[in-house]
Amino acid sequence: MELNEKVAVITGGASGIGRACALAMAGRGARIVIADVNEERTAQTLAEIEAAGGWARGFDCDVTRDGQVERLAERVLGEVGRADLLMNNAGVVLGGPFEKIPMEDWQWILDVNLLGPIRCLRAFLPHMLERGSGYVVNTASFAGLVAHNPLTIPYDTTKHGVVGLSAGLALYLRPRGIGVSVLCPGYVATNLSENYRFRGLEEAAVGPARMPDSVVTPEELAGKVVDAVEAGRFMIFSQPEHARIWAKRAQDVDAHIARQLEVLAAQQPAV
Repeated sequence: MELNEKVAVITGGASGIGRACALAMAGRGARIVIADVNEERTAQTLAEIEAAGGWARGFDCDVTRDGQVERLAERVLGEVGRADLLMNNAGVVLGGPFEKIPMEDWQWILDVNLLGPIRCLRAFLPHMLERGSGYVVNTASFAGLVAHNPLTIPYDTTKHGVVGLSAGLALYLRPRGIGVSVLCPGYVATNLSENYRFRGLEEAAVGPARMPDSVVTPEELAGKVVDAVEAGRFMIFSQPEHARIWAKRAQDVDAHIARQLEVLAAQQPAV
């Protein structure tokens, strides 16, 4: 999709990856709509876009609330006129020993990371389908392809769900003129840690694992996102080695799990 003069709606667009993508898309000529729960950061990002000569609007929206998502779509379509691109980017992290995580926390992360995109898709896709054009970008994670940390099972579960959702949507929507990409980054220097919940870590016997890659900036990742959208590419990685790791895992999942267990064991301090 050519981004110039298109309307891009970005949830979680006031900070981190969403903010960087908003600025990058605005730089390609897109009109930006930010949907976020943080009004102060939304205002700051809108000001940055406008200072650079771009067009931007902001709306308060909690993606866990059906009514707020429906109202967002109504206001965007009514006040802006259309929505050409939807980026489902709002997200949170939940971790800890599996047996220590209460069901209300599972509901929280599912509500934001998986049901949030579904709510937004249900609100905006009818408009795109009616027009026969549009684009969807879903932010997943490399953890949605390769589980690497035994203490982030809820997060990994939701992100695997987003990858599956995106793959199914690509099959369903591409014949109808709507492109789909899924973003699967590794470590990115963002404020996602502000939306962390960890349970029972003080009792955990296993420490957090580290992924074998370097940290990228949101701006570096945003450049990959806009390039992928304009090229119509489905899978977006933050680091090139991730594609190789993913392919190797797919060839022998048992071997991958065994290797990862060895890595985790080596990371534990000597007793």
